[in-house]
Amino acid sequence: MALLFMSIVVLLLYFSYQRYIPVRGVSSLDEEELFVKDDQTVLVDLRDYNKSYKDALDRALCLPLAYLNRHYQDIPSNSVILVASNSVEKNIAARFLCNKGYAVKGYYVRNEKSCSA
Repeated sequence: MALLFMSIVVLLLYFSYQRYIPVRGVSSLDEEELFVKDDQTVLVDLRDYNKSYKDALDRALCLPLAYLNRHYQDIPSNSVILVASNSVEKNIAARFLCNKGYAVKGYYVRNEKSCSA
């Protein structure tokens, strides 16, 4: 019984770490800094299609988090900047891309309040 309890606790801690602990070395960027980066850096928009369509970003590769596992090879460069709708989405994508060999330079969380509606 104790082994089962410890296994559940370890799984909960692992999933909490994946979702809520920020990724080391990935810094927050302002909206002005998104477009100042060099041409080798790709802007990856992780938001859902319905949000990114209404609030499109120039030069951004729209690749929602749900499709990232299948289509991460479509990212043309090893250097990326993430645009997410919340911090959980940002943390999951940054960890995934870092494990696949991409250099995540930074992120920008674009929430509903920053969108011009």
